[in-house]
Amino acid sequence: MRKYKNKNKYKLIKSDNIEIKKINIGLQLLRAICSFLIVICHVYDFDRLHHKIILGKNRYYVITFFYISFYFSYNSLASRNIPKIKARFKRMLIPYIIWPLLFYLNDKFNHYYYKKEEKYNYKYLYYQLITGCKIHGIFWFLFDLIFLTLFFTIIVFLFKNFFMIILFIFSIFIYYFFYSNYANILIFNKYKKVPAHHAIRPNLEFFIFAFTGFYLASIQFINKLYKYRIISSTVSIVSLIFYVNYYNSYFKKIVFFKGVIRDILVTFFFIIFSMLPFDKIDNIWILTFLNKITSFTGGIYYIHIKVAEFCKPRIRIVKKGYFNGCCLIYFFCYSICFVGNLIFQKSQLKFLFM
Repeated sequence: MRKYKNKNKYKLIKSDNIEIKKINIGLQLLRAICSFLIVICHVYDFDRLHHKIILGKNRYYVITFFYISFYFSYNSLASRNIPKIKARFKRMLIPYIIWPLLFYLNDKFNHYYYKKEEKYNYKYLYYQLITGCKIHGIFWFLFDLIFLTLFFTIIVFLFKNFFMIILFIFSIFIYYFFYSNYANILIFNKYKKVPAHHAIRPNLEFFIFAFTGFYLASIQFINKLYKYRIISSTVSIVSLIFYVNYYNSYFKKIVFFKGVIRDILVTFFFIIFSMLPFDKIDNIWILTFLNKITSFTGGIYYIHIKVAEFCKPRIRIVKKGYFNGCCLIYFFCYSICFVGNLIFQKSQLKFLFM
């Protein structure tokens, strides 16, 4: 019986719909790689490494999450499928509320029973819930994901026949106002100390990436490009190599590229991974293995900093910021999410680890 279920699970991967084939493996692998890069970004000792292209301030790995997330969300939003839309919000809101609450209660427990210094008061919890970046700072990402998903949902329901045009107009406005005219720097640098700063600014910066993923899904991008898989992958790889070699001397000086270059680069990564020939794999066990090792990217993101904080005083390679320490943190986070998902598999709490 179990074998039959597994075959059904991957039946879609072998269907004629290339879109479904690639989502489960290629883009899931890209998300897993980005999740690992985020762990490196927060744990690695950067005195040992200065690689601005991959791990620097451009945050391509975070952008990729937005990109893929809105690519996946197109079908449920565009079809106005209320149950699926509710499920999507539930999947985001449960970890957004529960994880900071658990961290807050843990801080109170340590303060009262172990007499440790109190880090958070009730105001921290309040700011965390309305901005996503006070108790657990990295939740600004989840705040922005919820906000932009809500915004896209409202636009889709208000403008049923031409919602894509409205979203495109918003993208052009945000690009022109916040990138070409440097208004984002002038406005937000002035309000860096405002708690909502770290949540509101990415909403505007990442809107373009969210729209791009949403738009590519609307035109069935993977299906159309798959016929030219080798050519499109080769062009994307060559373009990325060209960018890495000429970024400082050429692209950085062009104002136009300030807001668009990251979108273009993430699209190249998107093409490369979506064109990987996983559809050629027939072995159900290999497919199951690939699916498992690329799962729990959201859960790993939610807990990796707290896991690193716990391990730093206890494990030398983590404290020193070595690469193998980053791998260990990723392994610990994956293991916690794997076990948590098994325990709460039939509960809504499984979203804490997915």
